Amino acid sequence: MKRYLHSAAAVLLAAVVAVPVFAARGSADFTRFVALGDSYGAGFESSSLNERHQEWSWPAIIAKQVGLRLCTPSDPATATCWAQPLVSFPGIANELVLQGILTPSPSIGPAPGTGRPLMATFARPYNNLSIPGATVGALLAVTGGEMPRLNEPTVVSFARFILRDQGTAVQQALLQHPTFIAMWIGGNDYLNIIFSGDPSTLTPAATFKAQYEAVLNALVTGAPTAGMVVGNLPSGIPPYLRLIPPFLVDPNTGQPILVGGQRVFFTVKTGIDAQGNDIFEPIAPTTLIPLGTRTKLAQGYGLPPIFRNIPPFNQLQHTGDPLEQSDVITVEEITATVARVAEYNAIIKAAADARDIPIADVAGLFNRVISPTGEHLGPISVTGDPVTGGFFSLDFFHLTDLGYLLMGNEFIKAINNGYGTEIPLMSITELFANNGAFFGDGIPSASAGSMIFSARNGVITDQAVRQITSMWAQPTVRRIRRDLTTN
Repeated sequence: MKRYLHSAAAVLLAAVVAVPVFAARGSADFTRFVALGDSYGAGFESSSLNERHQEWSWPAIIAKQVGLRLCTPSDPATATCWAQPLVSFPGIANELVLQGILTPSPSIGPAPGTGRPLMATFARPYNNLSIPGATVGALLAVTGGEMPRLNEPTVVSFARFILRDQGTAVQQALLQHPTFIAMWIGGNDYLNIIFSGDPSTLTPAATFKAQYEAVLNALVTGAPTAGMVVGNLPSGIPPYLRLIPPFLVDPNTGQPILVGGQRVFFTVKTGIDAQGNDIFEPIAPTTLIPLGTRTKLAQGYGLPPIFRNIPPFNQLQHTGDPLEQSDVITVEEITATVARVAEYNAIIKAAADARDIPIADVAGLFNRVISPTGEHLGPISVTGDPVTGGFFSLDFFHLTDLGYLLMGNEFIKAINNGYGTEIPLMSITELFANNGAFFGDGIPSASAGSMIFSARNGVITDQAVRQITSMWAQPTVRRIRRDLTTN
């Protein structure tokens, strides 16, 4: 009886080890692996797309871990390699870098020079079809052949050299007869509110559902035997919204300026009275101020009228004028955004489950990183802190090489769980030398962590702020071409 029980236990254990969590569609064959997505999938980092970081995009992490060689600019289209639309350093736009890091006053500004696409004549579609600025609807509609126009959407300008007017991202993925497809999309369907303060920029849940399912249906129909993996969406607050406090601070110390022993909260316009005067009130302590609002704060906007008589504030042109509602993000707007992301994630889960597609828990990774304790990687703790946290890059929204590596590992975990594979996770030690701004010798620098970091005292140059915000200051694709989405 004991021998029988031991044998039965061994058989059961073997079954548990060998059988995937669920029967994922297709197979884990990466012979022709393609990826679709947005700026995160492209490896966009520190406000730039360039080859120094494209090799660390989350799809590239998967490609390397399954044994594919990444294409170089000198590779012909006939080469057996995994292709991305590489851009020379300092990229498009110029990568933001830490300047004067060994001085008492380090700053963040764009690197000098001009980047350019290095593989524009590559004679086949790229394996990585991720496009900065892409929404779900854009994967179905943008081709890169749209008519150039002033202030065109980011996705169109990048698609011009990524898609090259050879079809949409979905169409070009299918042209490659993919054996495996990875996709992470949806962030740009809600993140515009974080940068614009405009709730109307949130893609309606019904529209998101129709577009997301249309993408999956096209991929499943066009590549019925291909394996697939998708990822869910995080809803945490990036450093971009945590750089500027909602009250006046001393730029030299970073400490609140007190009047009558109380903090001075900025004011925001709430209406207009019968005489045509602004009605305003102090913003709530929970209000978030986007980095792009810094320009208006520097002109005196948001300071209470009492400061019109107090030097040096009385020298600012707009001291006493309130901020507009679009200049701030209220707790109600954040709550609405979080709720909408929850709807998106429910849609992603239902759509993926119905098609036997594993889901990478990207939201879980972000939750761990931005938690008070961060994500522990051996002796290192990766956090959501700006500059020194190691996860978010110098535009305070996109990830570092390390962040994208961790994101890629989440996709590998989902693939292994869904297909019963044993693809190794990438070790973080492989990229310490490429993240010098964040890790000196592989361990976060105590001196760097003690630096007073403020978005109001010039640590971030005005040029850097303009570059960061320019990506989000453009009209959405839906407003320019109605046929770019299905709504």
